[in-house]
Amino acid sequence: MYEIEESYYKVNRVFLKILGLWPYQQSYLAQLQKLLFSSVLLSFILVQCLAFFTMQFSTRLLLRILAFLFPTLFVTTEYCIFVIQADSVKLLLEQIRDDLTLLKNEMEIDIIKKYADDMKFITMAMIVTSYAGTGCFVMSQYLFPLMLDVILPLNASRSVELIVITEYCINREKYFWVLLFHEVLTVYVGLTTICSTGGATIMYLLHPCALFKVASYRIENVIDKNILAGPVPTRICLLQQRVVRAVLIHRRAIEYIELWSSSFMVPFTILIIIGVSSLSFNLFHLLQLVIIMDDPIEMYCALILTLYHVIYMFILNYGGQEVQNHGMQLFEAIYNGLWYTAPLHTQKLLLFLMQKATVKVNVVCGSIFVASMEGFVTLVSTAVSYFTVMYSTR
Repeated sequence: MYEIEESYYKVNRVFLKILGLWPYQQSYLAQLQKLLFSSVLLSFILVQCLAFFTMQFSTRLLLRILAFLFPTLFVTTEYCIFVIQADSVKLLLEQIRDDLTLLKNEMEIDIIKKYADDMKFITMAMIVTSYAGTGCFVMSQYLFPLMLDVILPLNASRSVELIVITEYCINREKYFWVLLFHEVLTVYVGLTTICSTGGATIMYLLHPCALFKVASYRIENVIDKNILAGPVPTRICLLQQRVVRAVLIHRRAIEYIELWSSSFMVPFTILIIIGVSSLSFNLFHLLQLVIIMDDPIEMYCALILTLYHVIYMFILNYGGQEVQNHGMQLFEAIYNGLWYTAPLHTQKLLLFLMQKATVKVNVVCGSIFVASMEGFVTLVSTAVSYFTVMYSTR
């Protein structure tokens, strides 16, 4: 089982350890990491807020600040959630370990491995695309001008400016590289936080999907010719044992979802509010830049931020939709099986299971939002509604 655990944890564990968020880290180094990275994120929020008090107010200034302030606030909140909820994260990981001990044969292990591979692929895809896209932008904005000054020098050096509007109350020209380092460090800490915590959330969503798949596999194989050919008492006993094993793993999946929902109910409600607000401001900011068409760099940055919002919402809601779909598979497995060849007592058990399996298994956040594709449409439409309200009152 160690190999399967490694498939589950490996990628997420590496990046969570980098951030000091791995719940089994109790050393002074981990505490120092938490202090360092939370300070980086919180200080960047502070210097953005200070810009409100030191610069002349305008609608464009407000939009530029809020377009970056809300994503930073979202990342910081998510980081703090995983720090505060370390015990809940550990409990979820330990339940995964306990669930893996319930596997009975190679086929069930292969099912779990397939979902573990899916988790690794999604996490790595998030990390590679996010790092590559942001890295190309940072290089084009900061490194290429410096390289061109060496290769194709002009009468004056090409200007290099910070993307985010901030106020440090120090000489910006003298300490430019320090400010640039703070900005780039915040961007990559934020990306690592989003990818690692998002990957962990995907793991929490796909694990019950794997358990539902195992339960469906068990229920499909409850009845076979060898059992039906045996004596009646033995047949009934074996069939009941197989049904109980399928029900046990199905129940474990539902308990896992309930544990996750109860642990992250309030925190994810806060994240939803911040995320929808952030998407609304970035949509409005992007529209304003498209209309003005005077700053392609800022427009590209606003477009990237908007896409990050939509993709992140889609991935997590797609995970919730997969939980719903897999929760209904037990009903289909019973319906398509050989239930009609089983003894009457077993048929009654299967009928009871079919009734229970018709109830949708939902991933609920804060008792107000269900993670699903319908939920994704709701989030985006809500953000667009706020965006249209802002546009109409501009």
